[in-house]
Amino acid sequence: MPKFYTEEEAVVAIKKLLSKKMLLFARRTVHEALREYPDSRQIRFLNAHIASELRDWNAAIVILEKLNKETPDKRELLKALAEAWNYAGGMEKAIFYNSRLHALTGNKNKEVLTKADIYERNNKLELAEKEFAKLPQNVLGQIQNIILRSRILIAKKDFESAVDLIKSCEDRLSELDEPGHISVMFMLTKAYDKLGEYDKAWVTAEKAHSLSTIPFDIDRYFDQFVEMREVMSNGILDALVEGPKTEIEPLFIVGNPRSGTSLLEQIMSMHPDIENGGEMSVGMSMQLDIPTLTDSFHEWPNNLVDLRADDAAKLAEMYLEAVEYSRNGERVVSNKALNLPVQVGFLSKVLPSSRAIILHRHPLDNAVSCYTTNLLSAGHPYTNDLRHLGLVWIERKKMADMWVESLSIPVMELHYENLVADQRGETERIIEFLGLPWQEDCMEFHKSKRVAKTISYDQVNKKMYKTSSGRWKNYEKHLGPLMDIVSDYI
Repeated sequence: MPKFYTEEEAVVAIKKLLSKKMLLFARRTVHEALREYPDSRQIRFLNAHIASELRDWNAAIVILEKLNKETPDKRELLKALAEAWNYAGGMEKAIFYNSRLHALTGNKNKEVLTKADIYERNNKLELAEKEFAKLPQNVLGQIQNIILRSRILIAKKDFESAVDLIKSCEDRLSELDEPGHISVMFMLTKAYDKLGEYDKAWVTAEKAHSLSTIPFDIDRYFDQFVEMREVMSNGILDALVEGPKTEIEPLFIVGNPRSGTSLLEQIMSMHPDIENGGEMSVGMSMQLDIPTLTDSFHEWPNNLVDLRADDAAKLAEMYLEAVEYSRNGERVVSNKALNLPVQVGFLSKVLPSSRAIILHRHPLDNAVSCYTTNLLSAGHPYTNDLRHLGLVWIERKKMADMWVESLSIPVMELHYENLVADQRGETERIIEFLGLPWQEDCMEFHKSKRVAKTISYDQVNKKMYKTSSGRWKNYEKHLGPLMDIVSDYI
């Protein structure tokens, strides 16, 4: 019996999940719907939207480009393509689609503003300011544009001016939708932090979190970790079937949000044999395909035991197809998807030519960085609560420790603090682990023409700095409940 009787029923179900920010459930529903309606433009577009929400810009671009080729110049597609290319670091493509969009709408001011946004995200601040200079004062005074100007000021490290500009429109922030209002509060948090006004930064972060209405079930979230450890602790991982060896060598970067995964990718991307894939969501698609491939009666992750060699080969092919779009001929392609702490065991068996870097960061620094950064927009509602942040850190640490002991592929442990303190020594160790020749360019990662495909884009395109280590001490008086939870790991 089909899950959905009509295409429209499927679309309604997906949109309902998206409205609640239940991205992984929406992804699963899209996957099921596409089995019944593989040619549906609406469902494929929603699939691209979910990929964007999960920050898998390459996957979103592949879907959107196909849709645009089928029916060119649809406004919603052009807008989505401009946004996806913008966040993926494809500045010229983003500008191209933005121009196409506004040639249809005739909205010249909107075209200029979007170009300013694109330039800012690609660290072209002078070009962004030149775009603003084209606009009349009444347009510059609109609340959304004030926020973009504040972003540029923060990028230029003019934090005082950014604070003044945001505070000048404080009584108008209610005009923004919830995500927009939250985003502004986190911008203000960052500005206060950089100015050393830590109490104001913390209060502002608390305000940002209080605005969120995203639901979060901590027990359900923990179930995925507990169940995976139970399944893999009985020698099952060793018994799972392996996929084929491949010329491409996937590299799994397993770490928490704000643990240095973007910095690590940017360093490695300077090597001619390495491509950074960002937060690839293909692992979730592979997971969702297992029941169909195996006809298993078991739920994930127990259905892994039913995989056969040809099933593993098909899953490996799915992963390599996702990689091929962006790898540009490089041998090693990194993936720092944030569900890797659960999936890396399964992926390591399907892709035995892979390697893994397990990245650690001090729990208090990690939690402070998560709490004062807008991870809500990236689908991490547990960051709303310090207690949840501590508990999630511990669960992920337990998973990391298990994988270090049990993975059959090469594994390297890396500490963020060591990478910051000894960039050369740790970078040489990384390149040696990958079996590649040394490239001095890796020491100049901030000069990369590739803009990080991440919420950390404004940080990893600068030289290495050490002020993020021990940052928790600036907020120590606010961290009592968190410190109690992670005390055994400090």
